[in-house]
Order: sequence, then C-alpha cells, then structure tokens
Amino acid sequence: MRIPYSKRAGTCPAILIPTALLAVFLCAGAALAQSLSLMAPTLANKHGRLTALFGIAVEEKPILKGELEDGVVLVLKCEVSLLEPRDYWLDRKITEVHFRSRLSFDSLTKEFVMTLPGRENPLRDKDLGKILDQGWGTIEATIGSWTLLDKGKKYSLRLHTSMNEEDAPEGVMRFLYFWSWDPGADNSFQLDFTF
Repeated sequence: MRIPYSKRAGTCPAILIPTALLAVFLCAGAALAQSLSLMAPTLANKHGRLTALFGIAVEEKPILKGELEDGVVLVLKCEVSLLEPRDYWLDRKITEVHFRSRLSFDSLTKEFVMTLPGRENPLRDKDLGKILDQGWGTIEATIGSWTLLDKGKKYSLRLHTSMNEEDAPEGVMRFLYFWSWDPGADNSFQLDFTF
C-alpha cells in the first residue's frame, strides 16, 4: 500500500529545514559580498617599455577595515596579458605579467600594511583609505618592450583581478566576505585596439 507524499511523516520538515538554511546562507553571502571596482586600463610608452596603467578601488571600506583588524590577511592578484586576436584559431599570447599585493593589519602599531611588487618596504598607514589609494589607486604593470607592437595590427589587452584570503587554496575555497553570486572580487576587462 502506497502512502500519498503529502501524508508521509517527517518528509516535509526534512526538506524545508535545509532549504531555509540555504536561503539564509545565500542572503547573508550577498549582503556581505565585497566588490572591487576596476578602472579601465590604458597603455603607455614609458622609456621604451609597454606599460599598462589601471587602478582598483575597494567598496565598503568599513567592512574591509573590520575584517583586517580581526586578523584576516588578503591578497590581490592581477594578471595582465597582451594578445594578438585571431579569427579562426585561439588568440596568440604575446606576453603576460602578474601583480601580487598583500594587505594586513599590524595590531601592535595599529597600522594597515600593504606589500607591493618592486617595492622593498611595505606601505604602512593608520588610514585604510589612504593606503588603498596609494597602493592600488594607480598600478603600473610593465608588459614588455614597446617594439612588441607592429603598426596596423590588432591587439587585445586583458586584465583579470581577484582578491582572496592569503591561505585560501586556488579555485577551491574563497573568503566568504569577498564571495558573491555577482561579479565583484573577480573582475575582468578587455581592451581591443589597433596600433
């Protein structure tokens, strides 16, 4: 004898409780989500070197400040690629550079500390907004020699940024504060141009 689904004992609460918990978790994740704003990159010739100039701004600085003061260490990674687009085959990668910056809070001096590539001493300041503007407001990434570009050819400059906890495994676990269903902590930008 079959018992109708609606009259089975315990079935409905067993489904509703996990569903309700999932809904609460998703709403909380979206409410705590952090966004990175990526300023469009430009290319410049700096002393014969092809240089990508861009900036990154963090929204909701008070939340970020609280997380850093609680001991979280964050890493910003940027990947800048110059490619030659192809119509019938994969784009040819000409060059690629990586930028990695670490952001933490020193509880002894009550200062925020940011390491930057190519800089021996880290930036230190008690004002988080100031250190973010100084370190990530304008980023210069040297891609290679200006001679990589040929006149009349098409190119693509691709920029990808991500921010995670320092100890988070790549692609497996991301810090909840920077995780959202919407793009935010991972940003990509592509600039197509003809030289």
